[in-house]
Formats: sequence, structure tokens, C-alpha cells
Amino acid sequence: MIKPKNKKLLISLLITAVFIAVSTTLWKIGNDEVYYLCGNFSAGETKTNVIRQLETANLSSYTHTINENGSIIVFSSRLFFVTNQCIIKLDKSEKVVHASYN
Repeated sequence: MIKPKNKKLLISLLITAVFIAVSTTLWKIGNDEVYYLCGNFSAGETKTNVIRQLETANLSSYTHTINENGSIIVFSSRLFFVTNQCIIKLDKSEKVVHASYN
């Protein structure tokens, strides 16, 4: 028979292990989503195609900022602990110039 004190410790350790496993899995999925989608974008691809693909993401979102040289799309995970992002630079004709994963 497990003592009440040891039982509480065992339950606490189990809860901690589950939390770490779930957090690690979510981090990996969020990171992979940004990494693999970013790898799909090469020079010359249209903004429409980029947006269409980014819209398929489940754990990530993007912002689109227009500037004097064209525009920039920043794609990142919605999960607060995933800091990696994909920066997609578009020219004035709305075609990809460069996509980088940071």
C-alpha cells in the first residue's frame, strides 16, 4: 500500500510528466507547421498561392504588411512558446522574392 504522502508525490509527478509531454508535442507540431510551410515558397510564386497555403495552418497565423518595395508576410505559430517564424518578402508585382525561416 502506498502512503498518502507518497501517493500525492506520485500524482504530482504524473501530472508534471503529462504537462511536459503535451507541451513538447505542441511545440514540435507548431514549429514543424511553420518550418514545412515556409519551405514551400520559392522565388516567383504568387501571393495568392502563398496565402492559400498559409490558410491551411492550424496552429499558426500570418500578418501582411505593405511597404514601398512590395510587401512582407510574417508567418508564425499562435503558440506562445514557439518563437520561430517565416518571413516572406514579395515584390510590387506580388511575387515571392525570398522566404526565410528564423
